[in-house]
Amino acid sequence: MTNVPSAPGSDHGRRLHHPDLRAASNPRASIFGARGERLLTERRRPSLALNVLGLTVAVVGIGIAVSGMVDLIDGGPDVAALLLTGLVTWIVGSVLWRTTVVPSQIRVLDVFTTVTIAWVTIAAVGAIPYLVTGHFTRIDDALFEAMSGFTTTGATVTADIEATSKGLLFWRSMTQWMGGMGVIVLVVAVLPTVGSGGMSLLEAEAPGPTGERLTPRVRETARRLWAVYLGFTALMATAYFVAGMSLYDAVSHSFTTVSTGGFSPYQGSFGHFESATLEWICIVGMMLAGGSFTLYWRALRGNVKPLLRSTEFRVYLFMVGAMTLWAFITAGNGGSQSTGFRDALFTVSSTVTTTGYVATEYGLWSETAQSLLLIALPLGAMAGSTAGGIKILRIMAVSSFAHREALKHLHPKLVRPVRVGNAMLSDDVAGKVVGFLILALVIFGGGSFAIAATGPDLITSFSASATSLGNVGPGLGALDHTGGFLVIPREGRLIAIGQMLLGRLEIYPVILAISVVTLRLPKSMLPRRTKRS
Repeated sequence: MTNVPSAPGSDHGRRLHHPDLRAASNPRASIFGARGERLLTERRRPSLALNVLGLTVAVVGIGIAVSGMVDLIDGGPDVAALLLTGLVTWIVGSVLWRTTVVPSQIRVLDVFTTVTIAWVTIAAVGAIPYLVTGHFTRIDDALFEAMSGFTTTGATVTADIEATSKGLLFWRSMTQWMGGMGVIVLVVAVLPTVGSGGMSLLEAEAPGPTGERLTPRVRETARRLWAVYLGFTALMATAYFVAGMSLYDAVSHSFTTVSTGGFSPYQGSFGHFESATLEWICIVGMMLAGGSFTLYWRALRGNVKPLLRSTEFRVYLFMVGAMTLWAFITAGNGGSQSTGFRDALFTVSSTVTTTGYVATEYGLWSETAQSLLLIALPLGAMAGSTAGGIKILRIMAVSSFAHREALKHLHPKLVRPVRVGNAMLSDDVAGKVVGFLILALVIFGGGSFAIAATGPDLITSFSASATSLGNVGPGLGALDHTGGFLVIPREGRLIAIGQMLLGRLEIYPVILAISVVTLRLPKSMLPRRTKRS
């Protein structure tokens, strides 16, 4: 069955019900009997946002502490700062989680608010290691690096990457690995139950326009997605290690390959290794990461037909192949044919899957080849992948919708469904997809001109907006090769931070969260309507 895109509709105020969570959300309650269970439950504040936020922050704290252990093994200077920050973060998150409980009724609108608040919070918490270690002295720089990490964008404001401690660089890579499949997807897998609200959490955060159940239980769906993700990570780390990387480099790059993040511990990104074998392994890894993890799970279980019959998968492979051939022919970068083709395939795969690794100086390519990359920046790969961007599924849906509307000019009474592969989309779903694309274009265009107003030239500004909203990293103009946003003024970087969040959460959850905050503000704080004369 082909996945079809979905978006929030008119049911945002709808309440989701789930079974009694008292015993499940507190395993220790059974020790104290029914009365003790009741007393413990009564003391816990019902709050979806705080409960999910607490466990999410605790998971982030564990990640920071693990990075501290890596720095300890390496003998780096940031051991105490990372371990202490990780411990404090874990304690704060755990206390917040243990003192709250998921309410018995959950509004869909609150789900989107929860996801947005959680992502803003983990970016803020993720910025703390950069500040306490002295890597950055300004909060906005630390927040940019953390947001770029968790959203798997891969843009950076670190001037000298290789001068940074290995522990902090490991944390930098881990932020992308956590954000690739989604921290809240992991949280749903860990929580005893969130009832029917769990599927809404997955749909709001899981990469891609679909949130398809692999099993009737949402928790099992989240677990299976993370199982594929973990297995893929281990496979990539092993392949990199066998091909010649150190264990540290292999694990770090496996994190940022499967998450399509693109952070590397080296200033030259993936080109640092100058290894054709490693580049081919990375190309395969990036292409796999740009595919649907739900289809991979079914293939691993022996049902390969959905993957092979997926129209979106075939379009994905065709698009990468066609763009690679065009880039190879028009790049004009000299060198051998085999190296030129590998460079073209690597760069196109990295761009389409929004990974953002760099292995060649594509800024020296012809303008024709570079314009192709500019078009590819916001597209993205398959729905259900870890890639950012609009996603091929939406592009297919909009193309079918536009074709139908064009035919209606010739045949006004034509009845023709919007199709995505073998699946038919209702007019409501098709309208939502078109609405999403319009919003994306408005945010991209508005962001481009807003960044340009801070000083950069138009090519740099347009690519900065596209690479931020598409969660890619490197761009064109002054952003080519390295993805370094230090060339963008601070005001422009703040705009990019917002675009990264909108791109990762795919616009709707953020807009709905803002609407919730606006609606709950006191009337005196809202702008007054002027009377018509």
